[in-house]
Amino acid sequence: MKGFLLLIFCLGGFVPLAGQSSDAEKQAKYQKYMLYKINSLRTKGCKCGRKRMKKTHKLTWNETLAYSAYLHASEMDNYNYFAHRSIDGLDVGERIDKVGYKWQYVGENLAEGQETFDEALKDWIASPSHCKMLMNPDMKEMGLSRVGKYWVNHFGTKMPPKTKRVRTYYREGE
Repeated sequence: MKGFLLLIFCLGGFVPLAGQSSDAEKQAKYQKYMLYKINSLRTKGCKCGRKRMKKTHKLTWNETLAYSAYLHASEMDNYNYFAHRSIDGLDVGERIDKVGYKWQYVGENLAEGQETFDEALKDWIASPSHCKMLMNPDMKEMGLSRVGKYWVNHFGTKMPPKTKRVRTYYREGE
């Protein structure tokens, strides 16, 4: 009988009970929430510093961009640093290339120390350059990750089919 009870306990750790969400379901809800909040801003328009940003189209979630955001947040957490370049000197464009996202436009917002996504978003909106990235009409997709105290939001637009990128480097603000 002890073996039977142990088996039920072990299975209980892997199968969500009725009315409870799995980790994957919680993650999906959180992703939808973050996307909703950013898209709400984009579809209303806002003021970024002194510049009025017109409303623009909604973004869609992209798992590859979320993964690249996770990798950079993890690296900053592991090495306790905060920067748009990786430890080995790669910029956001080069890092996103490494995960297989063939981009036409790419961008990145970072935040450090905020306890919640809403706090990070509030700080990005208060910063003119970060706010402009949130509102950038060239961006079509996003992914976002938090590891420890680090938030990374990656934005991108894929290269059109059968198109070759001429400029293979990324410069801040372009």
